Amino acid sequence: MAATKTVTQIFKKVPVLLTAGLRGTNASLWGLGGNAPDFTARGFGSVAFVFTGPGKSTIILASEVAQQPQHIKAGSASVLDVPTSEVYAVRIVPFPKQKLNIDAGVLHAAGNIGGVNLDARARVAFGISYGF
Repeated sequence: MAATKTVTQIFKKVPVLLTAGLRGTNASLWGLGGNAPDFTARGFGSVAFVFTGPGKSTIILASEVAQQPQHIKAGSASVLDVPTSEVYAVRIVPFPKQKLNIDAGVLHAAGNIGGVNLDARARVAFGISYGF
C-alpha cells in the first residue's frame, strides 16, 4: 500500500514528489539468501526533486528508505539484526517524448551486521531502460 503526493508549493520550478507506504513481506533484505522467516509489515518512503534540464530533459534526484525485517533467522534462532536500507539515486529522462530513462544509484544496505561483513554497505548501480 502506497501514497504519493506531488508538492509544487515549496519551490515554484522544482516539484517535490513524496511517497510513503507499508509493505507486507516475509523476506529479509528482499530475499537475501532465500531467508524468509516471518511475514511482517515494513514501512518505506521516498522524496524526489524533479528538475527541468537542458533541452526539456528531466533530472530527478531522489532518496528512499525501506525498513527491513529486524532479524535474519537460522532455524529458530535470530542470528543477525538488519538495518533500514537507504538509496540515493538520479534519473535522467533526456527526451520528453521518448520513454528512455538513464538511472544511477547507491544502495546503503546491510554492511557489517552481527560481526559478519556482507560487503554490501555501498553498492552502485546503473541502468538504461526504454519503454515500448
